[in-house]
Amino acid sequence: MKQLLLVPILLLLLAIPAIAGESLPDPAIQEKFIGRWVRSDGGYVIHVREVKPDGSVVAGYFNPKEINVSEANVSVWKGFNQLYIKLEDKGYPGSTYKLYYYAEKDQLAGFYYQAVDKETFEVLFTRKK
Repeated sequence: MKQLLLVPILLLLLAIPAIAGESLPDPAIQEKFIGRWVRSDGGYVIHVREVKPDGSVVAGYFNPKEINVSEANVSVWKGFNQLYIKLEDKGYPGSTYKLYYYAEKDQLAGFYYQAVDKETFEVLFTRKK
């Protein structure tokens, strides 16, 4: 059921015209990314430890063991607060997450690009309390 609700939201994201230039989310929003996030379809965990003033992020990714995060940052994309994570490890050569923060539900929703199979999946993460 959650997946069915996610599709219209993600289609809406793609339909909104781009706002000129990317920027950083408001510092109060940047803080909202910090925490442990669990993917709805498995035990995958993103742990955002810190969001720096330049938008770079200190994060870990676990499945269930830690997978190397080679790049992570927050930005504003088409008016939405985005978390971007790139993985570089055995079985994860260049796989990426592009996730958007939804304050109303305190969730991250977006896309996971699985580089090995060159497939993209819709994903949903909920904050671990």
